[in-house]
Amino acid sequence: MILIALAGITATARAAPDPDAADVVAAYMAARSWIDDFDLPGPGDPASSITLGDASGVCVILRHGGRVIGTGTDTTGDGLMVRRATGRALGEVLGDPAVAALPAGQVASPGRALTLQLEVAGALVPLIGRTFADIAGQLEPGLDGVAIRRGGQLAMLFPSRVRANNTAGRLERLLPALAVDVGLAVMPLPELASRFDVSLYRFRTIDLAQATPRGPPFQTTRGDVLVLDEAVTRESIERLARGIADHLAASMAQVGDPVGLMGTYKPSSDRYEPLIAPPVEQALAAWALSRYGGLPNLDAETAARVHALSGRILEDLSEVAPGETDPLLSAVACAAIVHAALEHPTFLAGDRAPQLFLEAAARVRSGWTEHDGFIDIDEQVPVPPHARALVASAMSRLLAADMTAIDVSTARGALDAAWESVPPHGRVALLPWIGWGEADYAAATGRPVAAEQLRAMRDLLDGARLDRVALVKIGGPDLAGGFDLSRQRSSLANSQSLRPAAMLAWMIRHPDFTPPDEASLALGRMLRTMRFIMQLAVRDSLLWSCPDPERARGGIRQATWDWDQPVPAQALALVTATEVLLCLQE
Repeated sequence: MILIALAGITATARAAPDPDAADVVAAYMAARSWIDDFDLPGPGDPASSITLGDASGVCVILRHGGRVIGTGTDTTGDGLMVRRATGRALGEVLGDPAVAALPAGQVASPGRALTLQLEVAGALVPLIGRTFADIAGQLEPGLDGVAIRRGGQLAMLFPSRVRANNTAGRLERLLPALAVDVGLAVMPLPELASRFDVSLYRFRTIDLAQATPRGPPFQTTRGDVLVLDEAVTRESIERLARGIADHLAASMAQVGDPVGLMGTYKPSSDRYEPLIAPPVEQALAAWALSRYGGLPNLDAETAARVHALSGRILEDLSEVAPGETDPLLSAVACAAIVHAALEHPTFLAGDRAPQLFLEAAARVRSGWTEHDGFIDIDEQVPVPPHARALVASAMSRLLAADMTAIDVSTARGALDAAWESVPPHGRVALLPWIGWGEADYAAATGRPVAAEQLRAMRDLLDGARLDRVALVKIGGPDLAGGFDLSRQRSSLANSQSLRPAAMLAWMIRHPDFTPPDEASLALGRMLRTMRFIMQLAVRDSLLWSCPDPERARGGIRQATWDWDQPVPAQALALVTATEVLLCLQE
């Protein structure tokens, strides 16, 4: 039965026998040949029996052009698991509309056009918990599979299938449905345990995939190959930045009216949600592109292209089409517009630009008052910490640019209010904006920068940077270089690491924060974080699992287990790469 544990009991030990690697490779090659022939050996044929030492289940996923068109699983534990799972996947292929439309004589042809992913589960490790939330909290998303046993019935939720649906970050919602797979209704975990004597398990897998139908198999971690430390070079960072800029360019809406940049791209469903990004996100993208375009060693053609893209986004924001959100209604969006406009080399010389900038600057000036605090569109909804810091930093940016009248005491008050809006241990949420705001305020007033507070946050972050050696123990070396901002579970290192990363890279070049004799060590630590950012990027080695590779290429994922590509993640990753390149050029 499920062991109902007291609160606070932790997950069982991570160690569990893996399937035999040589057996898995042999199974892959056998399944590949069956798929090529679009035919299986008979159940009694010796070729149909595949030995898989220490394996508890098999999952086969077939793709055509990155799109999943067939899946099959088997959990019987015998030598026919691979045959059964492959047969079920091929059966689904036959039901795919594109395949069903083929002439009868061509039914066997699709097999050679399909890529194969074979995932083999290792030993089952019992899970302890009183709720499905307890169970989900013990699982590493995208790495751990989950199994449910009821008597002689066993159902398994494989990590590869969860990742294909991009639901690895929502395991708590998926787990209750496992009961249906063993013939039960969805119900609370204690009821399942007491009434039906079911048990839950976690398992790890060996996951083999291929980039093309004729390509060799390779092992993946969370569906990806590891970016090695030695792969982080100036050239690879330049490619990363160029790829993000190209991804943003590909995300511009291709319609008649100027509506700007599209929203979060979701590769698993090949769509953007929302279709058009909110104004604040569009402005952040424009700001990041201009920062990148200002790199001293960037070739003139690329610089002109990214500045043109940045300017186009800002121009689109200056025209509010029917159904669009007016950016001037939001102090937070206006703060991002201020940063983007002041970063762009020529935007303020445009016809409509000065009006957009002046109105945005006026809205920023009213975004914080000593009496009302931070105010945005809806005065009933609190402004989140990072948005408060963004508004405060825009005030300081205006002060430093000396382009609009803004009171020094108001700029200082907004910065102080942002600092005080979160407890000391939560001030990382204010990055990177609070740091840049303090720097601009110091430049405008000649007063000392808040170096002590920012250095304290940097030291805290250096201690929270995940180490590859430690991560090997839980099987997640792909997270190395990211930040464990929760201090609870290392797997929560995701694109939120980009907020502090952008600031840390900037601090390396400024002696107020990093003395020259410490810069080399600080850069070395920062390159470890760049490795993590590269891991988040959709590189060529990941395109095999994308329905639309060109849309996904170069984008920064929400997490190594979450393929969503939020616009703010693209912006902050691009700025971080730009800052690191500036460090490498000096």
